[in-house]
Amino acid sequence: SLLHKFAPIMNEGGSFLSLTYIASEKVIPGYGGGMSSAKAQLESDTRTLAYEAGRKYGVRVNTISAGPLKSRAASAIGKEPGQKTFIEYAIDYAKANAPLAQDLYSDDVGNAGLFLLSPMARTITGVTLYVDNGLNCMGMALDSESMAGASN
Repeated sequence: SLLHKFAPIMNEGGSFLSLTYIASEKVIPGYGGGMSSAKAQLESDTRTLAYEAGRKYGVRVNTISAGPLKSRAASAIGKEPGQKTFIEYAIDYAKANAPLAQDLYSDDVGNAGLFLLSPMARTITGVTLYVDNGLNCMGMALDSESMAGASN
């Protein structure tokens, strides 16, 4: 892995960062092909490597779980002629159900990464940081037809 190649030559206090997705722990219909299990493994490795690399090299290991946002890669997933893309559906769902009903941008994810890589996060390691307007903490979908009339 990159960590094993670069950790020995990094300055103590350095940081490794990866990207994951909420499909690592929750079912996301349409997001399959082994990616869900790969992301779950990545999050597990983040915790294990945080310990191992922290003890051996004095470096930190974290991952960011970004919510749905428009990107070139995401736009290519699951598009049927005349329909919205998978990511467009996911963005609409997130806006309808996340505690913060606002757009999520790549800069939001980048800023979280900048923080985790900076000395301001020098004591943070082994975490999955959710940058998703709080969607990860929700259990019941408010936009479901069965929730019509429920208090928002």
